[in-house]
Amino acid sequence: MLDRISSLFSREKSPLANPKMAQQWCKQILQLDPASRCNKVHELVTDFIAAADKVSLERLQALMLIDEQVQEAFDAVCYQYVSNPRMSKEMEQQLWKSVVSFSTDMVDAYQRFVQADGSESQQQSFDLLMPVVLARSLRYLAIQAKWHYFRFEKVPSKLWLQAHQMYRLSEIGGFDCNSFSLYPSSKDEVSSCADEYIQMLMLNTLSNNNLSVRQIDMIDAWLERWSKFIQIGRKYQDTQHHFCVNLQEAQGPQKINNDLLGEPYRYWGLNDLIGHIQETLGKLMTGSSYASLGLNSDSRGSTVSDLLKHLDVFWTMCMRNSQVKRSARQKVTKSADVIYGLDRICRYVKLDNDKFNRQGAESKGTVDYDEIMDMRLYGFVSSRTKEKLAANPYSFTSNTKQEIDWHSWSIDNESADGFGAALRFSENEWIRPSLLLASRESSESNWRIGILRRIARLSDDEVSVGVQIISVTPVMVGMKSEQKDRVETITVADLNFTAGLELPNVRTALYVSHQVNGSSVNTLIMNLADYGLDKVYQVNARDKKFSVSLGAVLEKGVDWAWVTVNVLRQT
Repeated sequence: MLDRISSLFSREKSPLANPKMAQQWCKQILQLDPASRCNKVHELVTDFIAAADKVSLERLQALMLIDEQVQEAFDAVCYQYVSNPRMSKEMEQQLWKSVVSFSTDMVDAYQRFVQADGSESQQQSFDLLMPVVLARSLRYLAIQAKWHYFRFEKVPSKLWLQAHQMYRLSEIGGFDCNSFSLYPSSKDEVSSCADEYIQMLMLNTLSNNNLSVRQIDMIDAWLERWSKFIQIGRKYQDTQHHFCVNLQEAQGPQKINNDLLGEPYRYWGLNDLIGHIQETLGKLMTGSSYASLGLNSDSRGSTVSDLLKHLDVFWTMCMRNSQVKRSARQKVTKSADVIYGLDRICRYVKLDNDKFNRQGAESKGTVDYDEIMDMRLYGFVSSRTKEKLAANPYSFTSNTKQEIDWHSWSIDNESADGFGAALRFSENEWIRPSLLLASRESSESNWRIGILRRIARLSDDEVSVGVQIISVTPVMVGMKSEQKDRVETITVADLNFTAGLELPNVRTALYVSHQVNGSSVNTLIMNLADYGLDKVYQVNARDKKFSVSLGAVLEKGVDWAWVTVNVLRQT
């Protein structure tokens, strides 16, 4: 009996008994370092969950007050993890576990009150606080998800079910989009249940983007503001929506297809967000400060702008491919050579073009274009050219790189549109979505142009990637701007493009035939810096020269653009 009375008495002394006790307790731990303060709060919350005490309005008010008071310390612990990428394995594990377990128990503590079944008057009091309770719970769930992304791990199914349930409760309560201050310390920043939910969903769309811890954290901070540019809808609009989520399934956002329509799906689009990002990039280029644009990042220089460009490219790609149409895959076991970077790809595609044209010339009994160049320059074929052709009839220059300039990938599935591969991440750290690359299955095969569409982490050093092939017959061309360049009219055959050779005002690009709405169109894959709508170029492909104007962008990467071209005249 004495033990029971003592236990009851000690419970009344708990900081979670009422707001006054909570305030006094918070003052007592204020002098502790951030990690110790978080540990104290965590122990208190864990005991509350284990004790299964009856819930009351005063207990909820006390929990919310302690949650508010510990935010500064919790943010400091989170920042310690994010800002210290070279910490020891033991320290990383300890910090990761402390952040995730703290967030987990805060969600469970709030859940006690969400599920409370009290008197009518008590329920009305709970209902007044429920928008903040659910929004804070969604934020703690999003923190857990982000910490899994830091390790390239999938979000546990339980987290998605909890997030969907809490957002659905906010819909039922009719306050999902109501704005308020989540914590008194951030009175200038308002949020809502919908904002917290969409922030969690949007960060998930980037979970396979091979981003660093700092980059993920930076984007998450931006999404706190950017979530205002996105609205979740119940009715699908094909011209507006690009992602959906099923509130009854234990998974995150999906690209939309015809099977994902109706209740319980929710839909959202990226048009306004992409427009804001592009506007931000434009203002950065004109000298606006990071703070004035709401970026508030410690990073400077090209780090922020490069990350913004990546988001622009990736989410724009998601918009254009929101209606997923994939051909059937089949399992295979083969290998492929892979190169990346437009300039490097152009050099190797030119090798293929030269090999094809030289073989055609030999079958017709005609001379090689290198011999023609010698005749133009010297009036005879030089011994150097003869020796080169004798040594390797398919080599377009004696300066071609001899070392291996490509990576070897293990292909495990393929379809009519592309292929999938399993890779060691440590050997391919350069991969990222929307990367332009070229592949071939043997040294006798031609290079095919593709775009890296998917990256999924399988383990610490193993990833699965998906590549879409967009052309099997690319042609390398040279370009010069008719408006600004002052290069003498000359064909690609006259320009001895070699690895490392740079010619002023001469650009290289890839000509790709493409189908748009069933019609064949002319397109170029070019350096992004060379693109300008309606800009006119002279395109040189061996002995053929065309004047073309650039049209719409079909797709773009961080440093390349795939654009339609209109042929103005052949010169």
